[in-house]
Amino acid sequence: MVTMNGMEQLSEKVGMLMKAETELQSGRCVIKKKRTLEIRASKSCFICTLDMDISFRHLKEDGTALNEAEVYLLPEEFPAFIENLKNHPIPLPTNYSQKLAANPNLVCIRMESKEPPEHFAERLEATLEVLEGIGNQVYLN
Repeated sequence: MVTMNGMEQLSEKVGMLMKAETELQSGRCVIKKKRTLEIRASKSCFICTLDMDISFRHLKEDGTALNEAEVYLLPEEFPAFIENLKNHPIPLPTNYSQKLAANPNLVCIRMESKEPPEHFAERLEATLEVLEGIGNQVYLN
């Protein structure tokens, strides 16, 4: 069984990789990260800051855990996000799944994997950093 101290150390490491604060909640590590999006629809403009739902739990002795993330993207960010996710130097594990929900203004991608949390965090953070390069582009409806 993984000790609480081991979970705390891993939580700190993942927090550093994701450049975010972490919090342990009954055996689950929650990574506190936000994204601010500017959404343009018709003649309206909405600026919203959304919490990303990123966590890992069920840490095993071999260092693997159940990793989950729910990320909201602008439609024009989605192709770059997926491309960079699948082409990252740390390959997606065989035990990986994703679900997609979309409307004309937002895309929600939900990811789940069983792998070391630091691999999941490093890949996700690198992919999110690519979106910063797209930056300030807004979806025009």
